[in-house]
Amino acid sequence: MSQYFLSCVNKQQRSSAVAWLYIAVGFLLASGIYPLLLALARTTYEMPWKDFFYTALVLHVDFTVLWWLLGIAAVFWTLNSAIRWPQLNKLAMALVIIGGVVVAIAPLLDAAKPLTNNYVPMLENRYFIKGLTMFGAGVFLMALLSLLSNLKTWGDQGELGALHFGITTSAVITLVAILSVLWTFLNMPADMELGRSYYETLFWAGGHVLQFTHTALLMVAWLCLASICGAKIAVSSRVLWFFFALSLCMVLLAPLAFALYELTDPKFSMWFVWLMRDGNGIAPMLVGMLVLWGLFTSNKIDKPYLKAALVFSILLFATGGALGLFVSESSTLITAHYHGSIVAVTMAFMAMTYHWLPQFGFSEPSRRLATIQVFAYALGQFLHVIGLAWGGGHGMKRKVVGTTQDIGIQSWITPQDLVGAGGVIAVLSGILFAAVVLPIMLKGRQEISQ
Repeated sequence: MSQYFLSCVNKQQRSSAVAWLYIAVGFLLASGIYPLLLALARTTYEMPWKDFFYTALVLHVDFTVLWWLLGIAAVFWTLNSAIRWPQLNKLAMALVIIGGVVVAIAPLLDAAKPLTNNYVPMLENRYFIKGLTMFGAGVFLMALLSLLSNLKTWGDQGELGALHFGITTSAVITLVAILSVLWTFLNMPADMELGRSYYETLFWAGGHVLQFTHTALLMVAWLCLASICGAKIAVSSRVLWFFFALSLCMVLLAPLAFALYELTDPKFSMWFVWLMRDGNGIAPMLVGMLVLWGLFTSNKIDKPYLKAALVFSILLFATGGALGLFVSESSTLITAHYHGSIVAVTMAFMAMTYHWLPQFGFSEPSRRLATIQVFAYALGQFLHVIGLAWGGGHGMKRKVVGTTQDIGIQSWITPQDLVGAGGVIAVLSGILFAAVVLPIMLKGRQEISQ
C-alpha cells in the first residue's frame, strides 16, 4: 500500500507556487464573468461590440482551458523543481498575466471577429493574437524552467519519485504541444486564408497534445487527493511510473504525423483523434480505479469534501471518456465528451486549491461551503453533460446560440433544459468557489517556517 504527498521544499518555492495559484484562480474568476455577460446577450441591452455572444464565449473558454488549467500546471511545476532562475520565473508570470489582460480588453480595442474553432477559439483581433502569443511564451518558459531546474524527478524513487516523474511528463508534453503549434504555423499552406479553418488547422495538433498535459496532472492530483483523504493505493510506485511513461510515449508519436502527412490531409487530423481517443484515457482510468478502490477500502477517510470532489472528478472523466466512444459526427455529443473530461480536471484542481490554501499559509476554507460547492458543481456539470449527450444523440448541433434547434423531442423536459439548468448550477457553484477561496487569498497568508 502506498501514499502520495507533494510538498514545498523551501520558502522561495512556496512563494512562487502561491503566485501561480493567484494567477490561476484570478483568471478562473475572470472566466466566470463571461457566462453572466452571455445571459445579458439575450436581453435588449446593447452590448459594446458586435457578435457579443460568441466573443464572450471565446474569452470564457480560453481563460478556463488555458489560463486556469495551465496556471495550476505551473503550481505543480513549481512544486516539482528548484527556483534557480527567479527572474526568469517572474518573467514567465509577467507574460502570462499581461497576455491575459491584453486578451481580456482586446474586443474593446478593435473589432472582435470571434471564431469558434476547436481547442483555442480565436478572435481575429491583433491585440488578442498578441496577448495569446505572450501567454504561450510565458507557459513555454515556465515549463522549460521546470525541466532545467528539476530537483530529483529522475533520481528519486518511491511514491514521491512517481509524482515527480508524472509532473515532469506534463512539462515535457506542454513543450511538445507548443512546439507543435509553432511547427504548424511555420508550415501552413501559403494559400490558406485566415479564418476558422486556418485556426482549426493551426491548433489541431497542439490542442490534442495539450490534453495529455491535463490528464498527466489529473493523475497526480488524484493520487495526492487520495492520500490527503487517508486512502492507500494498492499498487507499487513502479506501476505508476509505467502509467505516466505510457502517456508520454503516446505524445512522442505526435511528431510522426508531421513527417508522414500534409497539414490539410484528413489522415493528419485523424492521427491526433486516434492519439487522444485511444491513448489518453487508458492510464487515467487505471489510476482512477486504483484510487476509488483505495478510497472505499480505507477504514477512515479525512476531509470528506475532498473525497467527494475526487470521486466526482473520476466519474466525470469516466463519463466523458465513455461518451467519446459513441462520437461519429459533429454534434453536442462531442461537446459532452470533451466537457466531461475537462471538467473532471477542473474539479480535481479546485480540490487541490482547497488543500493548498492552508499548506501555503492561508486560512483553512470553510468545510461546509466547500462541501456545498463541490456537490453543486458536480450536479450542474452532470446535468450539463447529460443534456449535451442526449441532444447530440438526436442531432443537436454544436456552437449554436440558444435553444432554437428543433431536434424532435416532445417531452416535459428537453436536452436544452438540462443543458441550461446544469449550466446555471455550474456557474453559481463556480461563484461559490470564488466566495470560498477569494476572501481567504485576499486576506493574505502567514509564511510557514521550513
